[in-house]
Amino acid sequence: MAGLFGNIVVPDMLAQSADLAAWTGTAAPANANALLRSATSLVLAASGASYYATDPTTGLATDASTAKALADATCIQAAAWDALGINPLLGGVQVAAVASQKSIGTARLMYADAAQAAQAHADALTTLVPDAVRKLQQNNLMDSNVWMYG
Repeated sequence: MAGLFGNIVVPDMLAQSADLAAWTGTAAPANANALLRSATSLVLAASGASYYATDPTTGLATDASTAKALADATCIQAAAWDALGINPLLGGVQVAAVASQKSIGTARLMYADAAQAAQAHADALTTLVPDAVRKLQQNNLMDSNVWMYG
């Protein structure tokens, strides 16, 4: 796509299913590719101000440590979405709420933090989870001055 800096290739995925499986230590979920594609979009948006060399054909970082940090942040986000039951194929629409109370017979249990949990669940649809943010920050991939070249 032609833009201010010429033709830049934007990668569809910064990590693969095998990377996600290695990160979590379990088999990749059936929707791993969908999770990783959507997580890639968030990671690229968050690291958009970073300066690193990219392969002009794939758009992937050419420096191994940069590529690993981007892949790790992508896996962290995808794993969080999987754990939260978030399906990126729904286009960011939240279809389930967080329970605020449960009843069993005459016993009733209320959750004081249900509103915060629901908001965190909703925020996870459109923003990186804290661990993914930290991974990018630790690797200087969340700056205010973003430059990519390739």
